[in-house]
Amino acid sequence: MEITDLTPSEEDTSVLQYAAWGPQGNQLVYVFENDIYYKPDVSSRAMRLTATGRNGMVVNGLSDWTYEEEILLKYPAFWWAKDGARLAYLSINNSATPFMEIHHFLGGIYPSNVLYPYPKAGSRIPSVSLFVVNLYGPAHTLEMIPPDSHNSRDSYISMVSWISSTRLAVRWLNRVQNQSVLCVCEATTGACSERHQMAMDFWHNNQRQEEPLFTADGSLFYLILPAKQGARGEFHHIASLPAQTSTPSVSPRFLTSGNWDVTSLCALDEENDKIYFLSTEESRQSRHLYSVELGGVFHRQCLTCNLFERCSFFKVDFSPNQTYFTLYCLGPGVPKVTIHSTSDPSRYTVVEDNSLLAVSLETKRLSETVFQTLSSDNSDLDMKISLPPGYEGNLHSLLIIIDSIPGRQSVTEEFALGWPEVLSSLHGVALAWIDSRSQVSQGQKSSTLDTRKLGSLRIKDKLGVVEWLMQLPYIDGRRIAVYGKGFGGYLGLKMLTATDQMFKCAAVMAPITDFKLYSAAFSERYLGLPAKEEHSYMAASLLDDIHKLKDENFLLAHGTADARVHFQHSAELLSRLVKVEANYTLQLYPDEGHSLREERSSQHLHRTLLHYLQNCLKYDPFLAIEEEEEDDEEEE
Repeated sequence: MEITDLTPSEEDTSVLQYAAWGPQGNQLVYVFENDIYYKPDVSSRAMRLTATGRNGMVVNGLSDWTYEEEILLKYPAFWWAKDGARLAYLSINNSATPFMEIHHFLGGIYPSNVLYPYPKAGSRIPSVSLFVVNLYGPAHTLEMIPPDSHNSRDSYISMVSWISSTRLAVRWLNRVQNQSVLCVCEATTGACSERHQMAMDFWHNNQRQEEPLFTADGSLFYLILPAKQGARGEFHHIASLPAQTSTPSVSPRFLTSGNWDVTSLCALDEENDKIYFLSTEESRQSRHLYSVELGGVFHRQCLTCNLFERCSFFKVDFSPNQTYFTLYCLGPGVPKVTIHSTSDPSRYTVVEDNSLLAVSLETKRLSETVFQTLSSDNSDLDMKISLPPGYEGNLHSLLIIIDSIPGRQSVTEEFALGWPEVLSSLHGVALAWIDSRSQVSQGQKSSTLDTRKLGSLRIKDKLGVVEWLMQLPYIDGRRIAVYGKGFGGYLGLKMLTATDQMFKCAAVMAPITDFKLYSAAFSERYLGLPAKEEHSYMAASLLDDIHKLKDENFLLAHGTADARVHFQHSAELLSRLVKVEANYTLQLYPDEGHSLREERSSQHLHRTLLHYLQNCLKYDPFLAIEEEEEDDEEEE
């Protein structure tokens, strides 16, 4: 074994931040001290591609906190051309961005701290530039010039994708992320020309990062756009547009149509005149792989329908020439991974079938999952209800679980086995997930949604569903609880403040309590700029409703080193809870982040949640007798 040291001679005390192979031979790119280095071969001498990196200020080729968590949703921020001749990368400048300080209390006499740029709502956001460097021959770097409407200081770059060896597709977003511009940039000149403008759908979660698929000659591109489907409203479908013009009069040509959504474009196979995609055509809760002919006759084929038993929610990854694809069956049965031939998908090789887990679960009493849809205000509310074994004929408590990301679909057929499922199967607690009107898979007219009413709209929907659930013959309406984390924790506490003792208790983890204290990219996406939307921020804040939590019973958990929802949110909440002498239980995790890293911390949290909710939701015969006597007195 041969080991090569990547540390640059002038940076002998630095730490390697990232390294990745290139598409040709043994090309290697890596990042030290926020600058990019390149090796044509592992044994060759490294070339320094950037020299502007400054710790905490300027980073090249990698995401800062905002881009990793909210915009690109990944750490690397560079993209290889397919022939390996060029490298595109972001340069993210936080020199004007406010910094956040995270304290670490363990392991020393004095606490240590970590400073990092974290723009909150209304503050300066990072400025971003896109560069392309030519790697064959002398390194030559050009900046890709954004359209006039998107300067680097008040916009985001959410997607970069190579079309050919000299052209890139780039998506710029305005600051509040309600408008996007898709451009084609010439890597040899830096000129970027606008190809498509569109209003962003806040509830189509992957839209910001979605990569259009371009034909080999670059004349056409395919993307997912909303299409009106009669009285059912808008659904997302595949459309093609010419890549040579951005004339507004050119209407998109749709390849799919129907009262269902295309959720992801997977691959373009021009040789066989097909495009592959995932959709909800079978059901809102499923994701199946389809192909459709590029001719636009709406003739499509399902490649995964009835392929495997108990497999209806898929993810897929195609080989570069589209002759094979890796299929990830994610549920409702035990997940499995297989490799298929595109020409004959029924022939496959099993990579992983999780057989040991499948055998182990055969001896367990698992909950039964039921899907239900309610209609409300000309829109649909989807539910997933997990019912304990032998639920019929018994009365069960109910836990409402709220997702942490607005617009992400939680009512799906994906396999899950965590602490909520343990609570259900072992302790007889029913579980419910609710997808509100804002879901991608529900064909709503976007004009009916007011994002400025982010909290109240979703709470009204969820409370209506909870009231319906309470009427079910096997649900005990006196024993209802709610759980959420982050934004889900915020909604959980908002639900407590909006009702009078509807919930027996709640458990929240790292809740957002004031959107002015939270990430600019998130808060402004849904509420706008604080200077223009002061009323929306005040209405959304939890901190002015604390008196409504005084007599509520809830558990608050938070990691003190949470870099996403800072402990500041809980500190502001706790200060006000103390003033009103509220009833709450607090569990802190020292030096832990938004996701608990230490295994013992995770196990402790799960045990704490199980114990707290089990005690809260257990059947109390004495309480039941008291409530029956009160009902009798009211009737008299």
